[in-house]
Amino acid sequence: MSIFENLKLPIILGIVLFGVSSIFGFKVEGESFEANFKISSWTASKDGSVITSEGIVGEGYGKVYLTHKFSSNNAEGSSGDFAGQARTINKDGEMRFASLQGVWEREGTIVKMYSLDGVTNGVMNYVQGQVDLFAGTLSFDVFPID
Repeated sequence: MSIFENLKLPIILGIVLFGVSSIFGFKVEGESFEANFKISSWTASKDGSVITSEGIVGEGYGKVYLTHKFSSNNAEGSSGDFAGQARTINKDGEMRFASLQGVWEREGTIVKMYSLDGVTNGVMNYVQGQVDLFAGTLSFDVFPID
């Protein structure tokens, strides 16, 4: 048996795995801005957790208040979905509301979040980021959807 025949199966498996990972890979590109928050409160119940947070966000949003209600889909509490609301007010007194919904996964103290948000001014955003449960911070990249 030649060296090529011994390597044929690992080479084919590598090509297939590379192709599959490329097909199912998901990368968001385009204009975005950062949004950073501090956790104000964390309430736990048998139905899940509610985290409220606040921060100053550019792009005309101003002061932003968030509420996320997390539900787990497993006994370990390592993933699930969430729904929430946002309220924004800028220095000119313009207030906006937004619905927040998405999925999450936790690894240690870090919760990764993926969200689709609809704002009352008609803007839709795809949002991805993370919550650091120990540090009490949320940091997101916000991608406006055209």
